[in-house]
Amino acid sequence: MARNKHPEKTVQQILSISYRLFLEKGYEQTTIQDIINELGMSKGAIYHHFKSKEEILHAIGDKGNYSDTIELYKNLNHLNGLQKLKKIIKNEFENLEKQQFNRKAISLTENPKFVSVLLNGTLKYGAPMFQELIEEGKKDGSISLEDSKSASEVILLLNNVWLSPMLGQVSEEDLERRILYLKSLTELMGIPFMDDEVLNAMKSYLKSIFK
Repeated sequence: MARNKHPEKTVQQILSISYRLFLEKGYEQTTIQDIINELGMSKGAIYHHFKSKEEILHAIGDKGNYSDTIELYKNLNHLNGLQKLKKIIKNEFENLEKQQFNRKAISLTENPKFVSVLLNGTLKYGAPMFQELIEEGKKDGSISLEDSKSASEVILLLNNVWLSPMLGQVSEEDLERRILYLKSLTELMGIPFMDDEVLNAMKSYLKSIFK
């Protein structure tokens, strides 16, 4: 059997396809065969990297779900802490693949296990990364607040859950209202990252979801 020269790419492909299927069909309704069919790989190729569907789910909830953000973060050394936050959040809302996934996604309330794992990953991996950016901003003077840990958790949970179009029956107008409230809230917190560029990216994202 020929050795896979790029196993990390295969893993990322498995995670990406599985993530989309878990969003669109629901974790419980997605089978390993569904993932195999989408990937066009053999069952053995998938089981070489993951023992089960649940192991794939937990890999998505771990660093796999933040791999693109981590790579972007590595290339932003020329920016201060606040500018890095703006860049990362703007890039997240401009992510075309995410827009396509979320347009077809089922409600979060119909996908509880998937949501639980993603939220755990947010607090375990995403929040510490954002906390580090906030601490950078405090040191360079671009951010002014005391509790960077709580601030990072609040920002990510609000972005990933409260601003999600998959949270029940929510309209575009509801989400626009929430975006503007989040802008006011983060300014009061001392992290004014929602400038016109970020707001425009968020609003364009909403239009892509609801069109």
